[in-house]
Amino acid sequence: MYRAPIGLVQTSLDGDIEMINPKSAQLLMPFSQDGSLDNLYTLLQDSAPTLRQLAADADPASGIICESLRISLHPEAAPSPSSPILSLSMLRLVDDLLLAVFVDVTLEVQHEQQVLSRKLSEAERVDKLTGLPTRVAALELLQTALDRPATDTRYGCALLYISCNRFKLINDALGYNIGNQLLSLIAGRLGSTLRSRRRDGEVMDGLPLTARIGGDEFAVMLDDLLVPENVTGVAQRILDRLGRPYAIGPHKIYCSVSMGIVVQNRDSGNASDLLQDASLAMEDAKRAGDSRYAIFEPGMRASARQRRSVEDDLQLALAKNQLFVVYQPVVGLQGEQYIDGAIDPCAGMEALVRWQHPVRGVVSPVEFIGIAEECGMIDAIGEFVLDTACRQFMTWQALLGPRAPRKLAVNLSREQLSHPGLAGIVDGILRSSGMPASCLQLEVTESLAAQSGSVLTRLHELKALGLTLALDDFGTGYSSLSSLHQIPVDTVKIDRSFVRYGDTSLHHRILIDATIRVAHSLGMDTVAEGIETFAQAEIVRQLGCDKGQGYLYSKPVVAADFASWLTDTTVASKS
Repeated sequence: MYRAPIGLVQTSLDGDIEMINPKSAQLLMPFSQDGSLDNLYTLLQDSAPTLRQLAADADPASGIICESLRISLHPEAAPSPSSPILSLSMLRLVDDLLLAVFVDVTLEVQHEQQVLSRKLSEAERVDKLTGLPTRVAALELLQTALDRPATDTRYGCALLYISCNRFKLINDALGYNIGNQLLSLIAGRLGSTLRSRRRDGEVMDGLPLTARIGGDEFAVMLDDLLVPENVTGVAQRILDRLGRPYAIGPHKIYCSVSMGIVVQNRDSGNASDLLQDASLAMEDAKRAGDSRYAIFEPGMRASARQRRSVEDDLQLALAKNQLFVVYQPVVGLQGEQYIDGAIDPCAGMEALVRWQHPVRGVVSPVEFIGIAEECGMIDAIGEFVLDTACRQFMTWQALLGPRAPRKLAVNLSREQLSHPGLAGIVDGILRSSGMPASCLQLEVTESLAAQSGSVLTRLHELKALGLTLALDDFGTGYSSLSSLHQIPVDTVKIDRSFVRYGDTSLHHRILIDATIRVAHSLGMDTVAEGIETFAQAEIVRQLGCDKGQGYLYSKPVVAADFASWLTDTTVASKS
């Protein structure tokens, strides 16, 4: 045993070494700080600090202290020939002696690390769900394609960045299992679309690369395009195919995509930069609406930096209370006393958010609401506006009595409408502010209200609270007069683009008249937006519009100025 090819050490119960063979001496000497091999516990106090306690706690019946305990000269370091890793097995013998067996497993551990590294590398390069290359692999393959000299300068390379629209809502509503099945179907449909494209002869030798580069994002590289302009035809085909419904179990799921495109010669460009540019174009397409593509333009980089700057400033604005609410009157136009331009100033008001930027001054919501929706801040902003406006409304009720506005209107965004807990949030604000639900009107744009069944469900949940709903910007979205009865709203707000020409265009006047008639027949009232002249006001009043809103009466003003406007404007007096 003394000359065995494995390390053998015999010690006392206190760890004092009584016998050590040459192999153990060779293996353990690197662990000795002073060159001595006197006590095993002292020798291994840094590499196996619990060894003494393991020996004390060992089961007397079996005598086993430890089996294949791995110890390293440098526990925090990666295994290497200069940093040996030993396997220690230890047991208790008769006569209060301990036997330790040491085996050098450095090469074994290194092999395990190499196998694990290969597995991790493979997992890093192949998406387990779809079987497609991952982002890492896609970048490598894309760079290879870009670096390869083109055999003909006519041939180009295009990169398509594809993002699923509202995939998170599908996941939240139907569960991750359905979401994963949907992603697999999207990947399969994408692949079949590209294979059919190849049969149509739109590429030469290049093979389309499809990769999953994010949770619900894919990339397609079209190599050796015969004509770079062909990419738009391919893009539209992908949009059309992926926009069709997916059947998963009892569910019929619609999941459109948005796409960014970069067309590039292979002798220019870096893969990471190309992917980033395609991503910027995709975001631009997403902002334009569903099932769109956008081709990258250099100006998109500057726009992205500007949006990022606004996003950072907006985070600070929320923290430092730089947002505030302004109010625009909604006036009554009908009634025997409301003639010759006279109005009812107490009909209502609309609450709108503004941003007091420390450098840029007052910033319009047009410049930041879209960014707030993209970066997840719109819920906080929406709650701030609703809470502030409800409390201000109740303050005016107490101060002005019958001269106070009778209705408060607040806008809802796309992201707010997608929030399953929206009704609970609104109910909480109504309760905390003491505002009657019947005095609150929430506005949704026509395009949002006509979007999906989930939005309609959310609208019905809000209606159940006792508040009213208004369809904003009517005439600019997807719905029509014939489908107006399908949307659970109480008020139709006629878009300013119709009102602007109501006094000069017969076509616009007919559209306004038709909208008012249909709305009234469905028990809805109407508001004309963007009234700027007495002529416009008189036209919509004569056509039977119930209320009006616009700069003719007042621009949006802060709370103190709104109260002054109410005080100065008498019922049935000319504004």
